[in-house]
Amino acid sequence: MFCCIVDEPGKPGNLKATDWDKDHVDLKWTPPKEDGGSPITGYVVEKKDKYGQWEKALEVPASQTTATVPDLIEGQPYEFRVRAVNAAGPGEPSDATPTIIAKPRNLAPKIDRTNLIEVRIKAGQNFGFDVKVSGEPPPDTKWLLRGKEVKSTDRIKVQHAEYNTKLNVRLATRAESGRYTIIAENVNGKDTAEVDVIILGMLLVICKIQHALKEGLCI
Repeated sequence: MFCCIVDEPGKPGNLKATDWDKDHVDLKWTPPKEDGGSPITGYVVEKKDKYGQWEKALEVPASQTTATVPDLIEGQPYEFRVRAVNAAGPGEPSDATPTIIAKPRNLAPKIDRTNLIEVRIKAGQNFGFDVKVSGEPPPDTKWLLRGKEVKSTDRIKVQHAEYNTKLNVRLATRAESGRYTIIAENVNGKDTAEVDVIILGMLLVICKIQHALKEGLCI
């Protein structure tokens, strides 16, 4: 009688995401160095969201060291790992992937215009805009005023971050009055948006109200 002791296989190596979109991730790995004394029969791919536990996502045959994990929720962070399976069962899991956000890998820029509302203030007051920008990879952004790029100074602060751009002006003068243009650009396209800022001078204008109502102008 012949008896053979079989162990679970070792852990797969070099697990990485090769592609992704808003609802799936493509993974690739290498077979374990140790098969536990029994041929590998397949692989179990596991996933874990930010607050959950590890759970089986799918199984693939031993001949396949790639997988597409479907049914992900857009915007949610996930980690993934892989176990090899032999006659003794699933083996040690691979090292987990870095956290991957389920989102499009390639997406043209889009500027959120919600906060781009015309500003009308007196000279010496402050104004600002906080604008969200979407796109993959994250778009580069810049602000223009009358065709010239707006740079940070002692009174003007321009901030660019992933998916966001801000412009804040203190003690505004009439030099900051005009139409501002935001440009967002990446390899997949370009988007522009505009907003008007009107800075009123400090000159006090006295109108004769009755005459203005009657004639439609001030004197």
